Formats: sequence, C-alpha cells, structure tokens
Amino acid sequence: MNYFLQIYGTLPRAGPGSNELTRRALEMMQHVPESPRILDFGCGPGMQTGELLRITNGTVVALDLIPDMITRLKARAEKSGVSNRLVTLEEDMKEMAFPESSFDVIWSEGAIYNLGFEAGLEKVKEFFKPGGYIAVSDAVWLKPNPPPEVVEFWREYPEIDTVAAKLEVIKRIGYEAVGHFIFPPTAWTEQYYDPMEERIAEKAEDWSGIPEAEAVLREARNEIAIFSQHFDYFSYAFFVMRK
Repeated sequence: MNYFLQIYGTLPRAGPGSNELTRRALEMMQHVPESPRILDFGCGPGMQTGELLRITNGTVVALDLIPDMITRLKARAEKSGVSNRLVTLEEDMKEMAFPESSFDVIWSEGAIYNLGFEAGLEKVKEFFKPGGYIAVSDAVWLKPNPPPEVVEFWREYPEIDTVAAKLEVIKRIGYEAVGHFIFPPTAWTEQYYDPMEERIAEKAEDWSGIPEAEAVLREARNEIAIFSQHFDYFSYAFFVMRK
C-alpha cells in the first residue's frame, strides 16, 4: 500500500492554492484568445484545471505522472460537464515534449519544483506561442533568517528563494514579468492542511504499529506544525509571465 498517497493523494488539492487565486492569476493575462489552448503540467487532482475549464472556453491539456490524479481529474471534469475540452496525459513532466508554439497559456500550480524553477521555465519556453502567457506558483521566503527547523523542512527544495530572486530568474530567461502575488495562509489551510488533518485522524488508529505508515503520519503532522508555527517565514507566490 502506498501510505503517502493515502494521505496526500486524497486531498482536494495537491498543494496550497484556491480557485480564487487561480482566477486572480488568469485575470492578469490581458491578451488571451477567446478559446485558448492551455497546458497544465503537474496538474494533480485538477482543482485548478477544472477552474480553468470553467472560466475559459479553452481546451486544457493536463499532465500528471500519478494515475489516481488523472482519474480524479477526469471524474471532476465529467461531473462539471467540461470533459469534452479536457485532454489528459499520464506522463512525467521531465519527459514532456510538444511541438513549438502548441499553447497560448502554460500553467503549473505548486509543481514546477519537480523540474526546478529556472529549469522548468526554460523547458516549456518553446511550448507556447510568442505573446503567450505562463503562470506558475512556487515556494518563496517571506523574510530572512528562518529558524533551523524551517530550514531543515525546506532542505529538499534548495530553490526556495525570495520573490526578488525569482523575478531575476524570470528576467534572465527572457520572460516579461506581468505580475505576482503571495498566497495568504488560508490558501494553505482550507483545501490542503485542514483536509490533511482529517485524513491523519482517520488513519491514525488503523495504521498504528505499521512503521512505514507511521512515518508518513509523522511527516504530515510535522509539515502542518512547521507551517502553523512559522507561516510568517515562507509561502507560495504566483508568478505570471509573458513570452
């Protein structure tokens, strides 16, 4: 049994975010075609994918490596009546390849870290049209000198950096920075950590005495504790860019 997916793979979202923030990022794009072709890579269960389908007349190509995520996204799209405009790809984003200028918009919420911020932005550069947009969310420091436990928590993602440093990367790659904004704490709790706490409570008794399962529960509890105690040091930020 994949205990990790039993917790993280069943949440409404695969990471911090909200439909409101998805809409806010999309609203920064002033010159999107009426029926845009959108790539959402690392789509997870597709909360934001469904919102993009709902608020545009476009087609979304949604890519994720985990079959359960694709299954959940398809069910969500079917229920919402937008499945005719959804294309799903069960694929590793590291291997994704599309013809040049395939998309009007490229989207990735909380997933570009799998490639690295700079490497990810470089990888998709040829996938979308000149004048097209890309929106990604990624982890950022909010203030300097975080406590040791926070540094340790983010050790596996060394590319967490300040907003200013991320904007320098965007400029260096050659994108136009259209806008950015920081996620509020509610974007971490309402559809991510609150449901995670519920899942932990549901599984704690059944998983007692199973070392692998207990390790997953400890990891999840620690993640929630780090955020609740130190959310003033880090968050996610949405970055909207134009090619």
